[in-house]
Amino acid sequence: MAYILRGKLCGLICAECPEPLSHVIVRLYRPRASQNVTALAVASAKETFAILTDEEVQAKAPSLLAETRTDDDGNYSFTLGDKEQYQGEAVEVDVLCPTVPHLKGGPKDPVPLQFSITTIQPRWRQADNDFLAVWDYCLPQRFWCLVRVRFGAWTICGRLRTCDAPHTPIAGATVRAFDADWLQDDALGVAVTDASGRFRIDYLTSDFTLTPFSPFINVEFASGPDVYFTAQLGSVTILSETQANGRQPGRENVGHCFCVELCSKDVLPPDVEGVPHWQQVEVFDIHPFPSLAGFSAQGYAGGAGASYVFAGGVTLKGNCPLRNSAIPANPLEYRFLIGEWSWPGGSDDPAAIPTVSPASLAPLTQILGTHVGYVFYTNGLGLGDSAPVIIDAGDLKPGGWIRVDGKSVTVDMRDGTTAIVNVAPNIFLRTFDLLTVNTPAITSLHPAKLPGGLPILDAGRSLTAAESEPIRRYRLGFEVRDGISLALVATDGLDSIVFDNSPVIVALDLEELRSNACNPIAGGVVHILYTIDHPHVRFFNITISNNNGIAHPPPPLPSASFTPPPPPNNYLFRGGAGGPHLSGNNGGFPVNVALDPPCAYRVAIAWQTRHYLASSHSIDRLYCK
Repeated sequence: MAYILRGKLCGLICAECPEPLSHVIVRLYRPRASQNVTALAVASAKETFAILTDEEVQAKAPSLLAETRTDDDGNYSFTLGDKEQYQGEAVEVDVLCPTVPHLKGGPKDPVPLQFSITTIQPRWRQADNDFLAVWDYCLPQRFWCLVRVRFGAWTICGRLRTCDAPHTPIAGATVRAFDADWLQDDALGVAVTDASGRFRIDYLTSDFTLTPFSPFINVEFASGPDVYFTAQLGSVTILSETQANGRQPGRENVGHCFCVELCSKDVLPPDVEGVPHWQQVEVFDIHPFPSLAGFSAQGYAGGAGASYVFAGGVTLKGNCPLRNSAIPANPLEYRFLIGEWSWPGGSDDPAAIPTVSPASLAPLTQILGTHVGYVFYTNGLGLGDSAPVIIDAGDLKPGGWIRVDGKSVTVDMRDGTTAIVNVAPNIFLRTFDLLTVNTPAITSLHPAKLPGGLPILDAGRSLTAAESEPIRRYRLGFEVRDGISLALVATDGLDSIVFDNSPVIVALDLEELRSNACNPIAGGVVHILYTIDHPHVRFFNITISNNNGIAHPPPPLPSASFTPPPPPNNYLFRGGAGGPHLSGNNGGFPVNVALDPPCAYRVAIAWQTRHYLASSHSIDRLYCK
């Protein structure tokens, strides 16, 4: 048995600019005798945070329980057990920073720094044979910036948008920051805005204190630089601030962590047709998330009552213009990304919704042919004509990128010949479809749990956990980039969606027919053996009927249906089982048929899953009386 503690650490440059604590060392310490563990465990981190001296680090070294290093995203994981003699008690969490993220190289190597965050009592819950707890924490701005100050790190986090409403982010712009100085303007750094218009510039004290006469004369006596900015989009200057901007309140003597909002009057918001966006999965809007009619937090679509999952080809809808509205000569490319949620401990758990988010997203390359638009041309008869533009796996560029602009389309000239027409803005009309996901190719990466189904001789028994298909939950991302500069111009995502292509496991039999399937029912009772199992059953019911109609309806015959959440555990309804078979042929669900007239009868189990556009199905067993 092990205790597994995992989580994610980050720090705030400002509220809009978090950064992961990547490649730092996380240390866990046992409580020391002099400490009031209960008081520390319930105290706010703002009351316990402390930067430690070398002497303080050495003094607590004997109490070190374990240490680990975070990854690129600030994720960490500890596995504690008998070796550490750990029994789930409270621990003190420290972080050792060899450096800080994005620190610009200087003349001297950084000096490592250790700080204490807080004491936590992990909230353990059992997962298989182990105990699991998750603790995520983001250092507030005043603490994280204090740490960055010790490394001499200066950072500007900003966002560049259009000045005119709706204040559209300007992606792919080159932003330069300067310090307004009386001898010279110091260039602090340069960055390119991302799809949300955000940028980050990291610099050092030497970038704004040195002069042509350094090291003899350094003229920056105040605490920080007086900052102003310029920006270019392609070869066009779209923002041109001056020293006067750097002398304004809020721009003078900025601190080590400085966040700024910039806007350009020279870039107008594009019309809706010119804005790349992902709007829907099939007919369900992805925003807002979660929503009552779109997607739930767990990834089910259409509201609580419907709670749809998806199978087969699933169409992702939205808009990606052929060209970049900011730089009209440049084509746009788009792609989707995918990652799968999992369970604590890593093993499939059919009794729980997966709750461990994907560590990363990979290009989605499992696609089907998608009708993205029409190309218009003049055919061989001199008449206007059109042809569909279909993208498929053959159109994927490295990294899963799709470029429709310039795509070659073979068209019918209506005179017995064909011709090649290349997609261009003046001859192309978009549909609303971006890409069709081949979900069977995705879910088939997991081998079927019960590939042959359940034999009829096993009707009535419940499936084991190893035989039961779990919920397959995914996260999707959407990216659009300039095909020339490769700068992202739009991003979006859907945190959760459920794909499922697993068969319903169903079996139906009668005890009275097991020895002889053609044996007439002589007694007054039949015993129904049934099993139905699937992670997304909407309902099932059993009926007995003859040519005159239903003789025995549900109820009293077995039936059950999905109950819309809340609570979320309602998503776990899987069906049911009536059995198992007993050696005396009296297992299963008994039905009194003594008063039924002699006739041929049909025992049927009907069901429907919660797949979008699914219909009901049934199987049956026949008997005579």
